Amino acid sequence: MGLLENAGAGMDRRSFLKGVGITGVAAMAGGALAGCASGADTKADAADADATAAAGSTGPIGYMDDGYDWLGEPPTISDDEIVDTVEVDIVVCGGGHAGSGCAMMANKCGATVAVIEKAASMDAHKYIGGEFGNFNSKFLESRGFGGYDLGAITREFCVRGAGRVNPSLLAKYVENSGPALDLMLESIPEDDEILAEEQMPVHVAYGHPTGADYPIYSGGYYTWAGDTQFWGPYNDQPVDGVASFSTITKAWNYTIEKITKENATWYWGHEALVLTQDGDGSVTGVIAKNVDGDYVKFVAKKGVVLTTGGFEANREMCWDLITELAEWNERSGITKSDYVDGDAFSMTTNDGAGHKMGCWAGGFIEADPRSTMDMGGGGGGPWGHSPFLLLNADGKRFMNEASAVQMSPVSRRQPIGIICTVTDSKWLQTVQHASVDHGCPNYTRPQYYDDLVTDMAAVVDAGAEGAGVRSACITERNLATVYGAQDLETALRYAGYSDDVIPTCIEEINKYNELCYAQKDTQFGKDADCMIPIDEPPYYTSPSMNSATQTSVMVTLCGLDTDENMNVLGQNRTPIKGLYAAGNCLGGRWGNNYSTPTGGASIGMAITHGYVVGQYLAEL
Repeated sequence: MGLLENAGAGMDRRSFLKGVGITGVAAMAGGALAGCASGADTKADAADADATAAAGSTGPIGYMDDGYDWLGEPPTISDDEIVDTVEVDIVVCGGGHAGSGCAMMANKCGATVAVIEKAASMDAHKYIGGEFGNFNSKFLESRGFGGYDLGAITREFCVRGAGRVNPSLLAKYVENSGPALDLMLESIPEDDEILAEEQMPVHVAYGHPTGADYPIYSGGYYTWAGDTQFWGPYNDQPVDGVASFSTITKAWNYTIEKITKENATWYWGHEALVLTQDGDGSVTGVIAKNVDGDYVKFVAKKGVVLTTGGFEANREMCWDLITELAEWNERSGITKSDYVDGDAFSMTTNDGAGHKMGCWAGGFIEADPRSTMDMGGGGGGPWGHSPFLLLNADGKRFMNEASAVQMSPVSRRQPIGIICTVTDSKWLQTVQHASVDHGCPNYTRPQYYDDLVTDMAAVVDAGAEGAGVRSACITERNLATVYGAQDLETALRYAGYSDDVIPTCIEEINKYNELCYAQKDTQFGKDADCMIPIDEPPYYTSPSMNSATQTSVMVTLCGLDTDENMNVLGQNRTPIKGLYAAGNCLGGRWGNNYSTPTGGASIGMAITHGYVVGQYLAEL
């Protein structure tokens, strides 16, 4: 799916494709990589700057290719429609993790801040998730973790991103994540239960209880213990949802209450609509609409920061920009209209508002592939990403199962149908060889493993119905169905394998066992300590389904191209004065997909980049 540059005013698609007016193409280009039209090139006279800058450009906006119209036209709002004007040093569009991190640090540095937030009030505002991936914070040091080689961690992020990242942005996260967490925690009263060790654990791997035990090398990648988890109290009951008991909203509210008494103001019930620009394209502020439908102009003396989150709730943007999603669906006969009008899951209501505002102002969304958080892939089970043997729908082993990083993309490329975890009475040994990648089991809470043992004891007696087993990873108390039997054939049949595939499964398991006995995986190179044979009954299976289509995007992780200071880049990679991005509006962070050497890096990175850009702007 080729993405053509936006033609300038007066040039239609056909004339553009025929090369008419080719000498003006360089000046008119605005979206070769992601369909973002440049609004910095065609400006009205200075006298009309405020009115036209709100529209971003006097030329047409959007994809040249028919059908790619997610960007649309920016709203045009005249000065006489504006009922109020607010002038501050920094305007932050979005009060989530990144926006709050920005306001927190800018406030500390003495800058005045306006946070534009759609939620009607603090009570109505909920922060997503419950983990803050960080390194060498005072908090982690107090728990026995720290002294990490930060350069090595940055290198690992770049390796996982396959070079499709901005190393300087990643280094800023790794180097500043510790101070950012410590500043956030300063606002929480010392006697608040949030800070209790059992309610704010650090994600660790079995047998690795101190910082000196890290990094762990597993499946070709390194991981460090750095995931500070705002989990709240232990719960022994199944719960449908992720981070259901997270205390991170309560923690952030302490910060908001503190800084709003100083230099920051939260404008609840306001939605940022469009940026204002002066005659040379510099961003000067934002126009927002409040709950009464009135327009308010926010003027930024130092800069505007886009922190509105991703675009996972905008199915049209997902289809057009997450090209892998569109391709998997198209190969199964699913059209764009099928997807856009269908029932797709999203963790948030984020609709790409910040991405659009940045594009209208002349910015670009980073080049394809554009990352998402897709935690699917692999077999079923309550163990998270543990190095169990996996078999596909044909009964074949297909990957190095110790590589949590590769679970999702490799699974996606398997035959449609079952992908099954297979283990035996030694299942707990395999769980104990997991790393601390995102989605791996968490040994900080030993109760989870007591629960696993308790629930697994009932599996065999459950027969063909299987038994629900409470999970032991960051999904907290979700249930997974596990089947068990005294013979492999029965356990595989319970998982859904047919009689004609089961012999292949048995053959593959026998081959795998031979590699385990030799302690060398000559097939896929799995770590020797993870090669645990499946040869002692009872046997357990837990299947998941590999679908022909991809219907949901949990969170998008691709954003606007920026320089190392998070200054959004326009044509010819020239910084757009006054415009910045953080959180899931920021590009250059993830490369191919969400892969991180510690859990909680998505939220940790959002908060930290907000923290860094807040300081940078405050000190301008």
